[in-house]
Amino acid sequence: MQPDRPSIATMVALAGPAAPMSALSLPLIIYLPEFFSNALGIDLALVGLMFTLVRVADLAFDPLLGGLMDRTTTRFGQFRPWLVIGVPVVMIGTMMLFMAEPGAGPLRLSLGLALAYAGYSIVNLAQMGLGTDLTANYQQRSRVFAWWQAFNGLGLVLVLLLPLLLPYVIGEGSSPDGRLTVRTMGWFVLVTLPITVLICVMRVRESNLGHRSHVASLADYRSLLSLSSTRLLLLAQILIGTAGGIASAVFIFFFTMIKHVPRDYVGLQFLILTFASMTSAILWSWVANRIGKHRALIVGCAVYAGYLLALFVMPPGHLLLFYALAVPGGVAAASFDMMPRAMMADVSDEDRLASGHDRLGMLFALLTVTIKLGQAISIGVVYFLLDLLGFHADAVAKNPASALLGVSALFTLVPLALYGVAALVTSRYRLTPARHHEILVKLGEAG
Repeated sequence: MQPDRPSIATMVALAGPAAPMSALSLPLIIYLPEFFSNALGIDLALVGLMFTLVRVADLAFDPLLGGLMDRTTTRFGQFRPWLVIGVPVVMIGTMMLFMAEPGAGPLRLSLGLALAYAGYSIVNLAQMGLGTDLTANYQQRSRVFAWWQAFNGLGLVLVLLLPLLLPYVIGEGSSPDGRLTVRTMGWFVLVTLPITVLICVMRVRESNLGHRSHVASLADYRSLLSLSSTRLLLLAQILIGTAGGIASAVFIFFFTMIKHVPRDYVGLQFLILTFASMTSAILWSWVANRIGKHRALIVGCAVYAGYLLALFVMPPGHLLLFYALAVPGGVAAASFDMMPRAMMADVSDEDRLASGHDRLGMLFALLTVTIKLGQAISIGVVYFLLDLLGFHADAVAKNPASALLGVSALFTLVPLALYGVAALVTSRYRLTPARHHEILVKLGEAG
C-alpha cells in the first residue's frame, strides 16, 4: 500500500479504463437485449435466456479470476499484466456483439456475451486492485474511487452523445431499429480501451508486492464470508444490483410506452442522468469522508428510491419533469458504483488483519459476482415475466393493460423496495473510519 496522497495525474491514469468499460456495460444491460430482439429478430424469451445463462456461467469465472490474481507475481506487478490481458478479450466480444447483422445466431451472440463479460471482469478487477494499492488511507481512497466514478460516468456520457451526433456528421438519419446507435457504442469501446489501458499501465505503479501471500482456495472464499463486513456489503450489493438490473431491463419500454416519451428523448434524459452521476463523484467523496462510506451509500439508496417514486407518479408526456428528475437520480446512482468498491478496499485491510493473507483480488471478485448475479437474475426473470404477461417489445397496440402495468411496477416499485432493504442491510455495517484507522495501526500502515 502507498499511504501518501496519490497525485491527480496518477488517479486520472488509473481511472481512465473505467470510461470504455462503462461504455460497454451500458448497452449490455439496456440496449443489446432490445437490439437482439428488435433489429436481429431473436425471440424475446430467448434473449432473456441467453443473457441469464451467460451471466450465471460467468459467475464461476470471477472467483477463479480473483484467485489467479492473488497468486500472480511478475516483475511488472500483480494487476497490470491482467489489465493488458483483458483488452483483446473485451475487443473480440465487442466485435461479435455490436457489429452483428440480422441472421446472427444465438450461439455467436452467446459467445460474444461470454467474452465481453469475461473481459469486463478482468479489466475491472485489475483496476480495482490497482486502485486499492494506491493508498491505505480511508479518506484518500474516497478520492481514488471518486475519480474512478467520474470516468465511469464520462464513458456513459460520451457513449450516449456519439449516437446523437453521428447522424449529423455522416449526413444520415438514425436507424429506427437502433443499429447505428449500437454500432457507434461498439466502436467507442474498441478505440478507447487500448489507449486508456496503455496510459494506465505506463503511469500507475504497484508497491510493496512482497507482502502479498498469493494464496487462494475455496476455503479462502468461505473464510472471507466469516467477516460481517464482507457479508453485509455483498448482500447490499446484490440487492442494489438486482434493483438496477430490473429497472434497466425495462428502461426503454417504461419511458416510451408508459410515460409516452419519444424514443430520441429518452437518450437525452439518460444523458442528463449520467452527467449528474459523473459530476457528483467529488460530492460523494466529501459526504463519505464526513459521515462514512456506508452511511453515504444509505443516503444514495434513499434518494434514488425517491427518484423512482417520483417517476411512478409522473404524468405521461411531462418532459420538463422527466428531465428535471434525472439530476437527483443521477447523483444518487453514483453512490451505487463508487461506495461499494471503496468500502471493499477497506474490507481488504480488515481481512488482512484477521487472516494474515492479502486476498484483495478474491474480495473484489466476490463483489463483481454479486453485481453480475443481480443483473443475471433480473434480466432473465424480467423478460420471462414480460413474456408471460403477453408483452410485445415492438408494438404498443398489442400490449394489454396488465403487461403495461407490469412494466411500470418493474421499473419503479420493485426496485424501490429493494433499495430500501439494501439501506437497512447497510445500516448494520460497522467498518467505520475510526475502526479502519485502528486496523491500519495494527497492520503498521497508519499514515
